[in-house]
Amino acid sequence: MHDSEKKGAIFLDRDGTLNPDPGYIDSPDDYELYPETVRALKNLSTTGLPFILVTNQSGIGRGLIEETALEAIHNKLDTLLNQHGLVLLGIYYCPHTPEEGCNCRKPSTGMFTQAADEQGVDLTSSYMIGDSVADVLAANAVGVQSILVKTGNGQRTEREILNGKLSADFVGDNLSECAEYIVNLEAQR
Repeated sequence: MHDSEKKGAIFLDRDGTLNPDPGYIDSPDDYELYPETVRALKNLSTTGLPFILVTNQSGIGRGLIEETALEAIHNKLDTLLNQHGLVLLGIYYCPHTPEEGCNCRKPSTGMFTQAADEQGVDLTSSYMIGDSVADVLAANAVGVQSILVKTGNGQRTEREILNGKLSADFVGDNLSECAEYIVNLEAQR
């Protein structure tokens, strides 16, 4: 695939971005989307850019979540989105603890580069929506637009930006506001 054939994508964090983050979610029964998630993603889908999930899941490495449970949670996420005509092009997760020093755990960029290679995505035409310092750092490191959502850990992360320790391309109060920003940007391209 030539670079000219590649297009951008919208990378999405999971916990704190698409759904509340009560700690380690270990069962699909405990997994629910934020009320505005579907509406925001439907708005984002008007851009034609595919959605790719990139999520740190150290609960696996810590022995708190079984990989089969994570798979069941992601199947539920797929089902919840599919009911509204929404599809994730790919789901990428890092099962490692921070101490393992892998190259996939955000803020490292391994999940992004793997997704870009496997899905034919142009990272420089892409966006990352997440709520953590790691999401913003990974986005900035890989050259995608960093969008901070103030749900989940987002308000704490915003303080890092206000203190000059971090920079994001956009900060939105919720996923709908972040979606509106991207839709407006894409309309100008």
